[in-house]
This record gives sequence, structure tokens and C-alpha cells, in this order.
Amino acid sequence: MRIKTHPITAVLTSAYLSAMLTSSLAPIRDNAIFAATVDPSAAQKALQNAVSGLDAAGWAAAVAATPAPVPPAPKSVPVDPTPKADPIISEELMTRLITRTLASKKPTTLSARLTQVLGISDGITDTPVKSVSEKLPEGKHMFIVPTQEGSRDVIIVYKRPDNTYGEYYLTDKTGVLRAAAIWDDTGIRLITNEQAAAKYKAELELFAKLAKDLPPAGTAVAGNS
Repeated sequence: MRIKTHPITAVLTSAYLSAMLTSSLAPIRDNAIFAATVDPSAAQKALQNAVSGLDAAGWAAAVAATPAPVPPAPKSVPVDPTPKADPIISEELMTRLITRTLASKKPTTLSARLTQVLGISDGITDTPVKSVSEKLPEGKHMFIVPTQEGSRDVIIVYKRPDNTYGEYYLTDKTGVLRAAAIWDDTGIRLITNEQAAAKYKAELELFAKLAKDLPPAGTAVAGNS
């Protein structure tokens, strides 16, 4: 088995052995070498001479010869790109609200301008929808479902009592906010999801409470006018 030694250890060992040999060999007589008594002072001097021969660069090279341990590469954490449903309201509760809304007997429409701003129409024609609403002192809260075939959209709306201001939130049964817009005396315009987050959360909390009183998804719901 081969034993690995540190470069500095090898240098010092070599120097020490050299010192020992230098101080312990007697003069050659008739081709014979006789060991003499070791002179400690001579051995120490020889060792000092050997060590002093290493300049700063030599010591640095000896130390650098030992490779530093390489730390293990950090493990990557997989990221799930799939958006998660908002925990405030489950898909079950959203489905209850959608079923109840579609059972409403009075269809209406959303303006082409609004649906275009939200990114769900070409802005040419109004979008047919059905809706349910809850009137409270602070205003009217509406849950709107387009009736176009293949649509999975849901629009949650808040309007002030004087009808001078409105908020529109585009989502689906997951409850994930996809777009938001506000309407006031300057017209309709998009706002960022970050700007809308707090008020959208309040709307979800309201409709989640209402949905808990509705029949479970898959149950026939009687509409009203």
C-alpha cells in the first residue's frame, strides 16, 4: 500500500535524515564507513540549513500542492409551474356558484369594450352572460358567467351604490386572478394583479361564504328571476 505524504512533511523528513547522516558518518577508511556518535548540534544545524533553503515561494508551492476540497454542487429544487387555486375559495365552492349562476332565468350582456380590456373578446360584440348578485350597504357584488359555448371564464364585479365606480376581476373555477380592471369617470382600464389583490381577496371571501349555503356541485339548482 502506498502512503501519501504532505509536501512539507517530505521536505522536513528529508532534511532531518540528511542531518542525521551528516553528523553520524565517520571518515572513510579503507573503503569502509563507520558510524560515529550522533552530534546533536550538527544535526540541528543541518536541519536549519535545509529548511532555510525554502523561500516563501517554496513554502507557498508546497502548501498549494495539496488541492482544496471541492464543495458539492447545490441540489436544484423542482418548480411546479402549475398555478394553484386560491385557498380562500375551493373549486367545489366555485362550481356551486357557477351552477347557481347559469340557472338564473335572466340573461344579460357584458360590454364589448369591457371584455376586450379583460382579454376575452375581440371587442366587436357584447358577450352574453348570466349573473347573480348580492347587495350590501357598501355596494353591489356580482358573480357573472359567460354563456358562450366552451367558455370557462368567470367575472366577479363590485359596483358602488351610486354606480360611479366599478371593479372587474377575471378568473375561472380555480379562483386564480387572471386580469383586473376598474371603471370610473375616465373609462375602463387594466390594473395589475398586485394592485387588485387585496380587494379581489375580499370579493372571494364574500362569495365563498355565499357558496357554502348552496347545494353541492352536481345537484340540480332551481333558478330565480
